[in-house]
Amino acid sequence: MTRRSTVVRRLAAAVLVGGVATASFSACSGGDDPVTENKKLDDDGDGKVTPEEVMAGAKAKLDDTSGVQVSLSTDDEPSDGDYLASAEGVIIADPAAFDGEVAGRVMGVDAADIPVISADGTLYVKVPVLGWQDVDPNDFCAPDPAQLLDPEKGVSPLLTATEDLEAGDSELGGDDNKETLTPFTGTLPGDAVRNILPCAKGDTFDATYRINSDGELTQAEITGEFFSGEDAITYTIDVEDYGVEQEISAPE
Repeated sequence: MTRRSTVVRRLAAAVLVGGVATASFSACSGGDDPVTENKKLDDDGDGKVTPEEVMAGAKAKLDDTSGVQVSLSTDDEPSDGDYLASAEGVIIADPAAFDGEVAGRVMGVDAADIPVISADGTLYVKVPVLGWQDVDPNDFCAPDPAQLLDPEKGVSPLLTATEDLEAGDSELGGDDNKETLTPFTGTLPGDAVRNILPCAKGDTFDATYRINSDGELTQAEITGEFFSGEDAITYTIDVEDYGVEQEISAPE
């Protein structure tokens, strides 16, 4: 393998591994009543909105949206190796596409504002000096980020795969603390996480979701062993907007 191809692969790995795995979300929408009082989510008509019904509704919201504006970050830092520290961008559902920037540690060096585009089934990373390079996410045990809104293999299936769900006390959040958000905690089986990141090492992951009164997933925190031999890491992704529409094309 040439030095150039090694640099491209290592950089792409740092861009993709870890952060793409941890899909968690935050959105903006109004409402004063907690989601547990949203009768539209009472699928069985028993007068009670269960955590499972809330997750099913939140999955449907993600599956139905045209696109989302997202940001991802972690305050944790692995002791060794490349990792994703933050990311932000737009994911479009149809045709599946992603346009954003990432930051992290690459080959032991901090790197920021790295452009990433996925369009027409191809993932591109803009490597310093070398320019845009197309890469295969399968080489890095990571999905194409454009597929994270896929109803079957994206982020939304994690919501309905979460076990031992419990609702917490509602709280204020969002823009100017005007949203009523309800936290839900639970446990994700490692196999569910590996559907979007095959190399995630943990057997189980702790998950905390915040759902607004309209039933939209607004924030998710997923904690567990993402990197072999490292302590648990928490990734948080905020969905800053639903219904995003944007044309994304391959870089020239």
